[in-house]
Amino acid sequence: MNIKSPILVVIGTRAEAIKLIPLYIALKKENIECLLCATFQHSDLLQQVFDIFNVNPDFNLNVMIKNQDLFYLQNTILERLKNVYEKVKPKLVLVHGDTTTTMSAALGAFYLHIPVGHVEAGLRTGNIRSPFPEEMNRKLVGQIADFHFAPTAFSTANLLAEGVSREKVFCTGNTVVDSLFWMRNRINSGKIEIDKDLKYKVLQSKKQNKKLILLTAHRRESFDGGLLRIFRSVKKFADKYDDVLIFYPMHPNPNVLKAVKESKILESKNIFATKSLLYKDLIYLLLNVDYVATDSGGIQEEAVSLGRHVLVLRDITERWEGVWDGSEQLVGTNENLILSSLEKCYHFPYLQKKESFVYGDGNSCKRIVSIIKTKFDLKTNNNLENFEIKNINI
Repeated sequence: MNIKSPILVVIGTRAEAIKLIPLYIALKKENIECLLCATFQHSDLLQQVFDIFNVNPDFNLNVMIKNQDLFYLQNTILERLKNVYEKVKPKLVLVHGDTTTTMSAALGAFYLHIPVGHVEAGLRTGNIRSPFPEEMNRKLVGQIADFHFAPTAFSTANLLAEGVSREKVFCTGNTVVDSLFWMRNRINSGKIEIDKDLKYKVLQSKKQNKKLILLTAHRRESFDGGLLRIFRSVKKFADKYDDVLIFYPMHPNPNVLKAVKESKILESKNIFATKSLLYKDLIYLLLNVDYVATDSGGIQEEAVSLGRHVLVLRDITERWEGVWDGSEQLVGTNENLILSSLEKCYHFPYLQKKESFVYGDGNSCKRIVSIIKTKFDLKTNNNLENFEIKNINI
């Protein structure tokens, strides 16, 4: 089968962009016809990543509105993507992970009989409401996808256990590690400028021999009390130890900000709160902290790949590899368990490990490109000028 129309890469959130843009760039380097469509499910957060990678989407669907819900997102993304699909007529749509953009893009492609490639396929918690709605999203995409690019042997096994044909499943590693290593090299070589205030705070704290910790929390399933318990326990820890500094980039979701206010976590002098960090600044912080407390899947993968111990602020995870590796510990939103686990990391620095490759080795994009070329008998050419769709708003 020979692709004559472009491959269309669909991105909606910052996490998707971090994990899919390296693949998009890898396809372009092979002179493969490839177009980038951004739904902008997350607006400012997504644009930051495009700027860092010096990439502009060919389509901007501009779906984000204030207080958007899942009904609005799915309906709007489906309608606007239909226009893109009908204009471009892609022979392959690449989506990532588990967002509403991913599920909607895959469903729309299915309606129009367009093959779907699912990057980061096969992650499962076994509970369709945790994480919500991500677990259901990725299961639905798993039923639609023609090509499943699973990051690990465990995620590959999940797909096979669900009855996906072995010939459709490929264990490639996670593309987040490709992005991570690329960014680390740029930071270490001085090719990218880090936020001055953040860098100063890190360097000054190290001079004072403080233990540095990264905290992130934003999960939808924790809105009903979970976030408040997380922030209260972290505040207790920060108030107890003067030689720690906890970096907390606040997620802009109103439910998160409400829990921040109620917990009074920002009243602690050992909490350094910032707005959501640019990707480059987040990786700089991961390179410098001692350990991490997070409910973010991507940060789990990045931290473990850099050898940082992770406390997972969730009751269940789809990323068991780090837990089995000893790099991660599930602590949920239980205040006492979070506090005792933070103290354990504080008192036992041997928990910090060397770099782990359980999530990938930095060559995932090369593998996926090779598979796509082989499976589609792909002939590279340069006919993109025929489409004339650069930076169109739909």
